[in-house]
Amino acid sequence: IGFTSGVRAAYPEKPITFIVPFGAGSTFGALARKLGQRWEKELNVSIVVKPLPGSGGRRGGIQIYKSKPDGYTIGWTHMVPFLSDQYLRGKKPAIDLKKVSIIYQISRSQFYLFVSKKTPYKSVADMKKAGRALKFSSTGIGAITWVQATALGATVGFPVKFVLGYKKLADAALAVAKGNAEAGVGGFGHFRAFKDDLRPLMFFGPKRDSFFPNVVSAGELGYSQLTNLGAPRVITAPPGTPESRLKVIRAAAIRATKDKGFVDWATKAGFYMNPRGPEGMWKGLDVQAETFKKLAPMVAKMGKKKK
Repeated sequence: IGFTSGVRAAYPEKPITFIVPFGAGSTFGALARKLGQRWEKELNVSIVVKPLPGSGGRRGGIQIYKSKPDGYTIGWTHMVPFLSDQYLRGKKPAIDLKKVSIIYQISRSQFYLFVSKKTPYKSVADMKKAGRALKFSSTGIGAITWVQATALGATVGFPVKFVLGYKKLADAALAVAKGNAEAGVGGFGHFRAFKDDLRPLMFFGPKRDSFFPNVVSAGELGYSQLTNLGAPRVITAPPGTPESRLKVIRAAAIRATKDKGFVDWATKAGFYMNPRGPEGMWKGLDVQAETFKKLAPMVAKMGKKKK
């Protein structure tokens, strides 16, 4: 990579900016920095990781989308809030996802539902029995925490309300630990620091997870529509970025996902490896969009009940 017939290729020849759509200390940021450390050695240029939080992860994706398509601005486009805008909220997304240049999907998030240990809830059924709206922490309306909590309430049959504005999921988890909200949604990497104050009740997956094998899965409870709500962690570039430049970063990303040291680190950190090229990523996103469409009537019905 970077050399052709003994002559250094024109790309990359200067620092590459990697935009992260959440604040410093986010899991997205940790994964970007780990990749960046590898790429600096492989590509012989600096990788500048730039946190750009805001609007539930949308701001960073919009910035990538609007950047110059020269291969020197890449990053994570957080797909879920844009999907939720279109399919759950009936709003036109701020960017056209189908025009985004896909480099490579590294992993896919899988989340837990957790509550404060100060609450009486020991199961999802207990939450339904509360007979009132339950207060969830979230990074913003339409963000992945909002989507999963809303879908959960609509599917199980209890109303939800939100404490909004957290810049990253770890902050939202801390809010639950402190008692500022009753429940939250996030990965093990987001709430591990507060696990002594939290009680995980359900894993948003078809089967139980190794981090908490005693915690029931959404699939076990019969909520199959809740198992496909996680966020793909996809490295993207602005629309129109030359394929020749995308291939350079893609090849470096593929090498990382095949490296045992990197995979072991990612797995231990709470990432669920799910490497996919552009074609596989688009297929997965189409399936997720269909899931959102099916959930939309239930979400709308729940919204009417709250009013």
